[in-house]
Amino acid sequence: MDRPGIFEKAASLLEAGEKIALVTVIATSGSSPGKVGYKMLVYAGGNETLGTVGGGFVEAEVVGHAGNLLTEVTSQVLQFELGETPDDEKGICGGAVEMLVETFDETALLLFEAVSTGKGGMLISVVSPDQPPKKVLLNDDELIAATANIRPSPKAVEIIRQAVAENPRGTRTTCEGMELFVESTAACPMVVLFGAGHLSYHIARYAKSAGFRVAVFDERSEYANRDRFPDADEIVVGDFSKVSEHIHEDIDSYIVIVTRGHKCDEIVLEQALGTDAAYIGMIGSKRKTLTIFDNLRAKGITDQALSRVYAPIGLSLGAITPEEIALSIVCELVKIRRLGRDHDIRHMTISAGGIAQ
Repeated sequence: MDRPGIFEKAASLLEAGEKIALVTVIATSGSSPGKVGYKMLVYAGGNETLGTVGGGFVEAEVVGHAGNLLTEVTSQVLQFELGETPDDEKGICGGAVEMLVETFDETALLLFEAVSTGKGGMLISVVSPDQPPKKVLLNDDELIAATANIRPSPKAVEIIRQAVAENPRGTRTTCEGMELFVESTAACPMVVLFGAGHLSYHIARYAKSAGFRVAVFDERSEYANRDRFPDADEIVVGDFSKVSEHIHEDIDSYIVIVTRGHKCDEIVLEQALGTDAAYIGMIGSKRKTLTIFDNLRAKGITDQALSRVYAPIGLSLGAITPEEIALSIVCELVKIRRLGRDHDIRHMTISAGGIAQ
């Protein structure tokens, strides 16, 4: 579950008058299943959760603790030393994890609604155990929402901005005498699926569960609809020749071209190469891909531009079924998102000049 989704759920619960607990991993050392920035929502008296802070015995203990705090509005910091022996029920990681547990009532609704929009900004949490949660949402220098009457100075904002730039998923820092956990609230990157067939159906499910937003574009309303893609963030029915009129593909977008045929693939790919998308991938055999590349060269598309394209698409997993192929594609998206284009993991990609494995 992505962070905007957790905040959206939290806002809906607060609006309904329910108290919630938000658990955030704010620091780790050594090996830990929960990573900094992991979040979990605890609600329904401690009987329901959304998200994760690492799972296992530690998470179960945190859920119980958070559930007990739901009768008040407060915050606490929990620290766990993870076991180093096989019979330690906390695990054998040998690391440590620190979590901030905050409980909220309806007075925090505005802040949770603001964060759930996924707009760029910085969320600042004051680490102040046994006190009501102090959270501030800033967009550039503008105060968007807060749960307490605090406003960082311009100097503090610069320090916080630098910390978030270096660690967008979150980091603990000290500023103006306060212990803070600061994180980016920018929306998760968008996977834009061109084509709404069987493969896209599975890609959308995997991509959503991996923390991407999903947009679906197809000419056929019987395929591109909310019944087939209930969790898609955007669904567009339109002409493939007019892709750029409907969706702006920027550096936070991952374009996946899986239309019903090679002609449509070529039409979309030509337009996609004019964007700044972080990733452009196209389904198809090596022969089909080389043919489309030759056609685009004839239209003036350079080899340098074509070298951006991942085709055939996906990591080399030996995938056969639609589900496996979809998984290999989403694995490739995650790899590019987390490690970048040049990391040494085998792709099934044809370079502009030939086949590269």
